[in-house]
Amino acid sequence: MPQEKEHYQQLLQRFLDNNCTPGEAEELLNFLQQNASNRLLLEEMNASFGSPVQEDQGPWRDRVRQQLLLAAQPVKVVPLYKKWWPKVAAAVLLLAVATFGWQHYRSAENIAVDKLADNKRDPLPGGNKAMLTLANGTTVVLDSATNDAIPSQGATKVIRINGQLKYEAGQVPDDAVVYNTLSTPRGGQYKIELPDGTLVWLNAASSLRFPTTFNNGERTVELNGEGYFEVAHRNNMPFKVQLGSGTVEVLGTRFNVMAYQNETTVRTTLLQGAVKVTHSAHSARLIPGQQASWAADGSNITVSQTDADEAVSWKEGYFHFNKAPLADVMQQLQRWYNVEVRYEGNTGKREFWGKIPRNVRLSEALKILELSNIPYSMKGDTIIIHQ
Repeated sequence: MPQEKEHYQQLLQRFLDNNCTPGEAEELLNFLQQNASNRLLLEEMNASFGSPVQEDQGPWRDRVRQQLLLAAQPVKVVPLYKKWWPKVAAAVLLLAVATFGWQHYRSAENIAVDKLADNKRDPLPGGNKAMLTLANGTTVVLDSATNDAIPSQGATKVIRINGQLKYEAGQVPDDAVVYNTLSTPRGGQYKIELPDGTLVWLNAASSLRFPTTFNNGERTVELNGEGYFEVAHRNNMPFKVQLGSGTVEVLGTRFNVMAYQNETTVRTTLLQGAVKVTHSAHSARLIPGQQASWAADGSNITVSQTDADEAVSWKEGYFHFNKAPLADVMQQLQRWYNVEVRYEGNTGKREFWGKIPRNVRLSEALKILELSNIPYSMKGDTIIIHQ
């Protein structure tokens, strides 16, 4: 048995070094087909067999280690195997032979919990929480526990049910246009159906200002933060999202907008339909799968192909990191777990891959730091990233 263990460890090492023969790789695959639980990834690897790994081995090994340890924990990380099959294949290989005694990989979950043990605080994930500000200034606290009616806004009824708001326009539109504002705190998210049937999902630390009825041939709302829109189609009645430094205009479509005031870049990602984005004196039209971005303090608009699933992952209940810088990762965790982040020293350039559910405690989400050997501690509600 020890000889068999050493044999497969050696095969694995040669595979990771991109130095094994096709026969050795096939032997390793046959072995894994009997022991590995993730058959889907093995099928992807088999289908793509023969494509050499052409990456620098340092970052490649770091990424394999990240995906191995994340996949080995109760928090499920869904690897990006469709686009990055060689790295995922290696992660599966590592996971399969880990049972043979690669004990020098400590449990990242236990490490992260230990980091928070002295602090005696392990924040829960966010949930359906928001505040609605009515036209007269009255505020209504919203959560998942109540389904009470809210005072009508002109001819429009406002109902909260199953953790979301629904605006039902009256048969006789009200001539007076009044506005409501839906705001989510850090650690909150909320869904709303506008009077025209448009659905909006608000991410944490965001706000949406909107009229309680749409008339005068236009539909315009104001967004600060991040929101996902499924716009109800209305002929000759475009839907506009006003941002702090731009506008998104559509007739009927699905798209995501990220426009936080504390972010340096505004991004609009189109999933379906067509949109026109305008910023300063520039404009651009998007087709599905494209993303428009611009610097908040600049003027040019950049259009690029993107992974739309990544842009709306927050709405589907997980964090999706694809070559994400450390600052971006921590910004997302900070908003969702309602904590502060402080950096001490130079953490260097780090990038992160993978998916983590948004319904886990902070200690489990912070495993992503352990897997990249980034030291941190927690004091009160502040995560301190050390050099």
